[in-house]
Amino acid sequence: MNTKKSERQQEKTISALLSSNTLEAAARKAGISKRTLLRWMEEQEFRDAYAKAKRDVLRSATAILTRDSGKAALTLTKIFTGKPSENQSARVSAARATLRLALDAFSLEDLEERLRKLENQNDAL
Repeated sequence: MNTKKSERQQEKTISALLSSNTLEAAARKAGISKRTLLRWMEEQEFRDAYAKAKRDVLRSATAILTRDSGKAALTLTKIFTGKPSENQSARVSAARATLRLALDAFSLEDLEERLRKLENQNDAL
């Protein structure tokens, strides 16, 4: 198979993996056999590309949470200082979850960056 064509097919397969619930569904969506997908999943280069794609998706999601954390804080403030209203419990839960997930994502990214710096220092020695 042509290398460029194979790379495009693997990119398509990674996209299918990110948007499917099962390996079978991903293979079908990508237009390959499940056996081919399983073989690719054994290849380090494919696994690395898939892991990077998952990290990119999660970074996008955490960017949205970070962006919305200010709105979540305002929502909690309005509920705290305002009169009780309908759906207040759901709004509090959503705001709290947004803040918690944004904080967790920030903490993980901070830890990842600190670990990367330590590894770079260790490599320099």
